Amino acid sequence: MKEIINFIEANVNGKTLFTKELVYELEHGTLQGVYSDQISFSNLKYSQSGFQLDMFIVSNEKIWLMGENGQREKLRKDFSAVSLFRFELAERKSTNDVTGCFRMISASGTHVAAEAVVSGIYDIRLDKGVLKLSEDQVLYRDQPIQGGEYKPVAFQSEHRFYSKDGKLHYEYDGRCFDVDTATMRRKDSSDTFPPFISIER
Repeated sequence: MKEIINFIEANVNGKTLFTKELVYELEHGTLQGVYSDQISFSNLKYSQSGFQLDMFIVSNEKIWLMGENGQREKLRKDFSAVSLFRFELAERKSTNDVTGCFRMISASGTHVAAEAVVSGIYDIRLDKGVLKLSEDQVLYRDQPIQGGEYKPVAFQSEHRFYSKDGKLHYEYDGRCFDVDTATMRRKDSSDTFPPFISIER
């Protein structure tokens, strides 16, 4: 755990990164999402057994209803917000692994997709100068679909932190699953997302 904390303290804490605009499709192309953001990492605190790190995101995310000609017809949902998330992690004596959670602390806006959503964080490791961790959302969150409705989805994702050309890079690669809320079973979703890559300027 000490190596992980040292890496975060030297390379991540206090850094601000930017994600260029990304476009993704939902519901077999009937909806289109457009996303960009600014991410700041701060408030690293640690003890003998664990640590926490805040992730402050200023995001611009809009979901558009697409017409038959492939043009954006109507704004379906604006998820743009200023949000504060927190990683809370600890070393487990039973395995010597570092595990914990990732959750939203607060956010602006009236449509906050991540509100009251918690993820488990596990498989945290340093590999040749790259800090890697896995995330698995608990339960589910809402995702817009056609007809002004929503469907329940959950994400599993991989996070990577590394320095390149003297700049911090942060990669988020998420996989979406549709959720049966009666059984909490997941199945592969038709919705796919590109990797989100944020880079320090």
